[in-house]
Amino acid sequence: MERNADDTFGSTGEQGSTGGTNSFGTSGAGMAGGGTPVGGYGSANSSSDVGGQMGDSQAGRAEQAKEKVQDKFGQVKDKAREVQSSLADRLDAGADKLRQRNQNATLSGATADGGAAAGLMSDERMANVQDSVARGMSKSADWLRNGDMKADIEKQVRENPGRTLLIALGLGYVLGKAFRNDR
Repeated sequence: MERNADDTFGSTGEQGSTGGTNSFGTSGAGMAGGGTPVGGYGSANSSSDVGGQMGDSQAGRAEQAKEKVQDKFGQVKDKAREVQSSLADRLDAGADKLRQRNQNATLSGATADGGAAAGLMSDERMANVQDSVARGMSKSADWLRNGDMKADIEKQVRENPGRTLLIALGLGYVLGKAFRNDR
């Protein structure tokens, strides 16, 4: 761009003409008194400084928002770990209770007078079921503590989407009922 006698950039026309416009849309050749004209040489730097400050301010706010989100995400992850650990502890405690109940039933069955054979068969089946459930609960607790839950769930969803959907719906229904009854 060309610089005319009055230090304006982008002016068109002759000096002193009233028809010229500079790059910022003001008409005329410049400011009276020989100062820097509006939109002239000196104002370009000051407007970029203001833009830079506004950009820095927005970038600072964006960085603060990003840090806030990361903090919240960290808190959610910590809470999930706590819930996971608590659930694993409860599963282990439940498995121990089932095993204890199974041992108590076995001991009381051994001291009985020999009862009917059908009663012993059902007690034995019940003991096997309780033992199986206790083992499953213990395995689940170990998996919660040591396993890669995210990868396992993703694999399960890919391999059995229908079954996973049904399990999720059932679990959601049960949790919904449980929380609704608490009120």
